Amino acid sequence: MYHESELHAFFSVEQVLKLLRKNPAFSKYCYQRTLKKGESIQLTPLTRGSFYMVEKGDFSGYYESRLTGRMLISFFQHDDIFNFPLLKERMHPVLDFIALTDAQVWVVDFNFMLSTVKLEDPRNYLQLNFLSTVQIHLGNALIRKSLDSKKRILHALVELTEKMSLLSSNQAYELPNFMTYELLAEIAGTSRGYTSRILKELRDMNVIDSSKRPWVVKDLNLLNDLLYEGT
Repeated sequence: MYHESELHAFFSVEQVLKLLRKNPAFSKYCYQRTLKKGESIQLTPLTRGSFYMVEKGDFSGYYESRLTGRMLISFFQHDDIFNFPLLKERMHPVLDFIALTDAQVWVVDFNFMLSTVKLEDPRNYLQLNFLSTVQIHLGNALIRKSLDSKKRILHALVELTEKMSLLSSNQAYELPNFMTYELLAEIAGTSRGYTSRILKELRDMNVIDSSKRPWVVKDLNLLNDLLYEGT
């Protein structure tokens, strides 16, 4: 068992690039890709030849299959990884990552990455970090699925605040500029109208200011209390 801080010390674009550059073939198998807002990286079982690391920008991540349809799972940012399949038989049908801002990613040939990691990362810190991150994303998605509509919105706001916000003065948290009523409604699985109503309630309670971007969570403790109310 590891401490989270112990694993994360080895989990950043800079650390992974440092590891990969130990292989003299780095420049042949690794390159940067720039995406404009709205462009996407789509991964299917037939297009899984590359490993992606977010160097800058934000993404929304979708899972799609015949059984579930298209679902927004989570948001991704600097240092997050796309596509680290560990079992060939267990690859997801379709994963789609849409740039919410102008973005830049590192694209690494998967076979090159695996062969380098086997030599340079014998303790498998990279794989362990990826698995722990996936566990968090899927755990949050599962929790949201079990909640009622209002608490799905509250849970999404708490998750976003804890993962991607910037702490400003007076214990207020600035949410990313990309967050909109539509996007919050989508990840919460509710309508825009209902999401707008819940956000108004939160504004009236001085929990959040969503009147302009960036949204600001003013009272994270109260937001958590509302989420866990009745449990």
